[in-house]
Amino acid sequence: MTAAERTVHFYVGTYASETEDSLFHCVLNAENGEMRLVSGLSGIENPSYLKTQAGRGTLYAASEKEDGEIFAYTIDPEAKELHLHDRKSSEGSSPCFVETTPDGNTLLAANYGGCVTAFSIRDRGVLRLESRVRHTGSGPNPQRQEGPHPHSFVPSPDGVFLFAPDLGTDRIAKYTREDELLFRQDDTVLPPGTGPRTLVFHPGGRWAYVSGELDNTVTAFHYEAQIGRLTPIQRAELLPEDRAADPANTAAHAAVSPCGRYVYVSNRGDDSIAQFAVDPEDGRLTFVERVPSEGRVPRHFAMTEGFLLAANQESGSIVSFSVNPEDGRLTPTGFALELNRPVCVCPLTE
Repeated sequence: MTAAERTVHFYVGTYASETEDSLFHCVLNAENGEMRLVSGLSGIENPSYLKTQAGRGTLYAASEKEDGEIFAYTIDPEAKELHLHDRKSSEGSSPCFVETTPDGNTLLAANYGGCVTAFSIRDRGVLRLESRVRHTGSGPNPQRQEGPHPHSFVPSPDGVFLFAPDLGTDRIAKYTREDELLFRQDDTVLPPGTGPRTLVFHPGGRWAYVSGELDNTVTAFHYEAQIGRLTPIQRAELLPEDRAADPANTAAHAAVSPCGRYVYVSNRGDDSIAQFAVDPEDGRLTFVERVPSEGRVPRHFAMTEGFLLAANQESGSIVSFSVNPEDGRLTPTGFALELNRPVCVCPLTE
């Protein structure tokens, strides 16, 4: 790649030990989808979810291990390299998701081991624990729902309400913040065995979508911002009817395209990315197509500059797809980046 080419810096988290490189800095050629590795960092175990904080030059990483931690890195403004600045206990086991609130003052973390936490963001990205709430309950799947398993923790578009899909209890827990403390409100209850995983809001703010890891669905919600209410309006199947309940497949990441016209969900087992069109009137979904992820177990993907980058965990590759601006369909670019067990892709947002 030359200096004249349009490039995007992005970071990749992998399942790897603390003694080996596990967090990687990469670059995407935004003209053709080619990717290259810039550098790797060790010192963090299983950085399974990453979040860059726009405008503050910080990257947060969840270290998914029994005694979970959250790492804060400063991003060099020129080279975009990462420098460890802070690390704190996640106050729970197996943290698998981090997100910042719209005001930039709070970092939210979901600990798969059963609790959610909120940290205030101090000067230069330093974290201070403010609140921790333990979930309770279980679901009908004895292997996966023996107890609570928060899998993401996201703010509403205005930051007034916070939502934590809990895979283990088939609920989306709603929170508010007062004096930097979390207060649990009413839950959105989903059908038994759904296993809600990743919740994402539509950029228009009227709808939201959650992937159902255990029943291979995506649920669409109408969102009432004034009271923070999620009302289910549709459950769409991710797989063909004859394989809809295939236990060999588990749904993973969900995302809405920046334009708001499409929803994408990755399938592990089927090893595909399902695309849906969003009805601009009511937010309901219409299936468009399923595209092979060009690898095994696409745990996560990210969209940036007209491309979708899919992290295929078990085949060890990041694969780039061009996104058709007319219909949102995905086409492999032919480029892939080999990394051991990649599980999160995080483009740098300026």
